[in-house]
Amino acid sequence: MFGNDDLCRRVDEVLYYVWDPIGVSLEPITRGEYRSYVPKVLQLVDAYDDIRPISEHLAAITSSDMGLPADKDRCDRTAELLLKHKEAIREGLA
Repeated sequence: MFGNDDLCRRVDEVLYYVWDPIGVSLEPITRGEYRSYVPKVLQLVDAYDDIRPISEHLAAITSSDMGLPADKDRCDRTAELLLKHKEAIREGLA
């Protein structure tokens, strides 16, 4: 992995502020709500340059772990943003 600490922090932030399937990001007390998902999402972001496996994983978390309907568009947008962060770090642009 490259820039693992920076990418890990960004994955955590994107999951909390962008993905946020249960809508808790406006309450500071909930800041750690999605941290348990970071390691696997980080692994997927590091391994793939395609949004599909990342988006599918986020959708599975939403439906299986949270019992909510998965918002495919939100999962796709989140995966796309995560890959943009990875690329920016890889290129030394961020």
